[in-house]
Amino acid sequence: MGAKATGPDALGGGEQYATPRTEVHDDTLKETVLSTEVKPAGSGPPSDPEGYDRLREQVILKNGQEHLISWTLDEERRVVRKADLLFLPIFTVMFTWMAIDRTNVSGVLSSTFLKDTNISRDQANTGVSLLWLGIVLLEIPSNVVLHRIGAHYWIPFQVILWGILEVLQMFVTNAGGWYAARLFLGLAESGFIPGALYTLSRWYTKDELASRTAIFFFGASIAAAFGSLISAGALRLHGVNDRPGWHWIFIICGVSTIATGVLGLITIPKSPYHTNRLLAGLIPSHGWLSDREADVFTARLAKASEKNQDATLHIKLADIRDVFTDWRLWPHLVNLPVTSKTSWSFYAAYFVATAAPGWQSINVTWLALNAKTPQKRAISYAIYSGFLWM
Repeated sequence: MGAKATGPDALGGGEQYATPRTEVHDDTLKETVLSTEVKPAGSGPPSDPEGYDRLREQVILKNGQEHLISWTLDEERRVVRKADLLFLPIFTVMFTWMAIDRTNVSGVLSSTFLKDTNISRDQANTGVSLLWLGIVLLEIPSNVVLHRIGAHYWIPFQVILWGILEVLQMFVTNAGGWYAARLFLGLAESGFIPGALYTLSRWYTKDELASRTAIFFFGASIAAAFGSLISAGALRLHGVNDRPGWHWIFIICGVSTIATGVLGLITIPKSPYHTNRLLAGLIPSHGWLSDREADVFTARLAKASEKNQDATLHIKLADIRDVFTDWRLWPHLVNLPVTSKTSWSFYAAYFVATAAPGWQSINVTWLALNAKTPQKRAISYAIYSGFLWM
């Protein structure tokens, strides 16, 4: 049940155990604290670890009243599977379209784009670089906004916004318009990857998160496999409705991205207690988690962590200052370009990769260990992603 208490109250006819308690107000997860329950002597965990692990208990405070939630591992696996069926497909598809929207410029430049817009190859490459500048500029502010208004609003809004900007690129007629379009596309996409990973971390325990993160990043592989095929198919529409092929690349990719964002706005819930409200709570519907399953989901997260499980934790300016002034962050950022971007310095990267193949993992682990609070970890990962895309 919890940590064994010490002191006078633990003496006599029983033993006292500290039990994590999660307060739930207004159907959201609140800070995990410790309450105590007096249990008869010998009422601690059974000697059979496997049997004890299959039945779990957690006290949560719901609507002002304490509830002791008991559940089995089968129940827990069932609610986790339901979360997987929602979060993994939608976030992976979002990542896929983000990667395609970033890289479909190769198909655009292989068409009549340069001739139609009177843009030189150098100007086109400058526009491509401005995309990454936009991503770096708002990587941290984007995640601050996410914490302010909630991932269930911000992430779908981001996807819809960059989908609209993707479509608007079809109206580019000169270098200035190309520069603006790519810069604003980068600004709209900034913060999506760390924001999505942080959102997943609020729905999964640390033991479950690694495999879900791997599935999320599989979106990049999907984009690499099908992005060029989509561009090739779009270019075959050259002349349809008097539009060049590169127009159709932006239209197809942009509209598909917008549709994915709308789907995310409809389905991504604020908390386990909000799964029965479409459009982030505006439209009542039959939820994918029952009240019982929402209780189990809430209790299992509280039991797995002593940290605040609130999905709207606030990042303060002091958190950002502490991250940037922490000397342990900067060695990581200095060696990041060498170990992540082989095109910058092929031989240096090759030497590091062969001499220490686990160096990239060491970088990420170092960053996580030295960013102890969720807020600082979110900021640090945003910085990491920004440097990675530079």
